[in-house]
Amino acid sequence: MDDLRGSAADRLTQLDEITASGEASNEWLARHLRSTLQELAEVEPVVDAEQDRREDY
Repeated sequence: MDDLRGSAADRLTQLDEITASGEASNEWLARHLRSTLQELAEVEPVVDAEQDRREDY
């Protein structure tokens, strides 16, 4: 089974198609969950800093 590729929206569409067909194994799902959470962990500090910068004091 191919890995998910593209933007978050693209990967979500691909995930929906793969899970609807019943092709996704637990190992495959866990690998992609870990990858997505790693990406989120990398961007969270940037998003938090941007929110703090825009917050009115």
